[in-house]
Amino acid sequence: MRESNPVERITQAPIFLLFRVGDAARDAVERSLNRHGLRGKDFRTLTYAATGAHSQQELSAATGLDRTTMVAVIDRLERLGMAVRERGDDRRRQVVVPTAHGLHTLTVAFTELEHVQEEFLATLSPTGKQAMTSALSRLFTAHDPSCSTKDSP
Repeated sequence: MRESNPVERITQAPIFLLFRVGDAARDAVERSLNRHGLRGKDFRTLTYAATGAHSQQELSAATGLDRTTMVAVIDRLERLGMAVRERGDDRRRQVVVPTAHGLHTLTVAFTELEHVQEEFLATLSPTGKQAMTSALSRLFTAHDPSCSTKDSP
């Protein structure tokens, strides 16, 4: 049996392939979101914020973003006019609330991302897409605690 060289080993390793495909997917998503002045972190945060009145800490836990990054993301969303910080039920707590502009941008961006996704996955059959989604969901849940929808805000 022939021993593979290091390049063959890495380019055939599922973890490396996942890493490289992830880079390509992130680039495609970021290009799409950039048309709206958003980055992936902004979009993710705005999406979770749209589900109800959540504190920065809750959004940080739900999105997997650290507290410092979350503050910067919310500051950016406020500058873009897509979210505001408001006093919550407990006056010591601030919650992040999407603006009408932010909600509209989410709707448009989600529609565009569906097209980006279809283009990106066009080489897969419907069965292949289902298998990939199932495998990625299992990996996502197993390796990132923020992935569980039951724990999300």
